[in-house]
Amino acid sequence: MKISVLAYFWVLPFWSFADPAPMELEARVIALAGHWEKEMELLTQYHGLASFCESADHRKGVYGLLDEIHNYHGLLYEELLETTHHHSARTIRRILKHLDKLEEDYSIASFNAFFGERCKAQVELEAMARQYKSGFGMHSYDGKIHVLEIEMHRYLKTLTKRISKVKKHVSQFYIRRQVWEH
Repeated sequence: MKISVLAYFWVLPFWSFADPAPMELEARVIALAGHWEKEMELLTQYHGLASFCESADHRKGVYGLLDEIHNYHGLLYEELLETTHHHSARTIRRILKHLDKLEEDYSIASFNAFFGERCKAQVELEAMARQYKSGFGMHSYDGKIHVLEIEMHRYLKTLTKRISKVKKHVSQFYIRRQVWEH
């Protein structure tokens, strides 16, 4: 009994670095998409942008989440390429297409470039806040904030839509897979 317990604790650290099982992969992709949707709601607002720009911890959390999303999408991509004979070719093509598009258009580098520009705009806006508060319309402080929020909302809405499409296909894909396997 003692030997089996010791063997379990010796092997346990190695299991944590192994590739996740398919159902764990599905659950993780779905959970990460949910976390991203919550984070997106915060980032589309000006105070969320200010927090992102000013707080290294907030940026680290967002980049960590995006990195994890991309990593799990990479694992999903590899699994789909390896197990094509088990699944519908049409479903696999759709998922791979969404994963490719997400990686091409919304990589961490492009996200960093987009939000780098928005952080510069936020710093400039705050530096000129006193002058902008006397303006009106689009040239006012509130108008400039609104423009920033619209830009962020458009970018993040498209990114979130891409992540949600992968989530939708993955959940349908694995439900069908369970039916086929049993």
